[in-house]
Amino acid sequence: MMRKFNILIVDDEDNMLQMLKTFFTEKEFCCFTAQNGIKALEILGKEDIDIVITDMKMPEMDGLELLKNIKEKHKNISAVIMTGFSEEYTTTEALNLGADGYITKPFRNKELLLILKRIQQLNQYE
Repeated sequence: MMRKFNILIVDDEDNMLQMLKTFFTEKEFCCFTAQNGIKALEILGKEDIDIVITDMKMPEMDGLELLKNIKEKHKNISAVIMTGFSEEYTTTEALNLGADGYITKPFRNKELLLILKRIQQLNQYE
């Protein structure tokens, strides 16, 4: 049996945060939310987070900058990038920085769930 994973969802759109939090809570993940990268880093400093799902385009700190911070300070945390803009450079950059997954908006929640389940399974064997 897999333990419950803690997810941090980062997006500047409140409706996206609430929709994903509701979906993943129903799937028995423990969810935290942040509306920007700065708040996300505060939460990462306080909570035991397993996976960060972050939007790419946000004010103050974008998803790539947040990803760099995560991989420098919290190497054991997995990260999935969400974006409404499918740009090859951005995808490549995110993966080179250590993103564990990448999904383009709009997406089905089940698609994102499959990415998280794959990460969850990989982390069970580490």
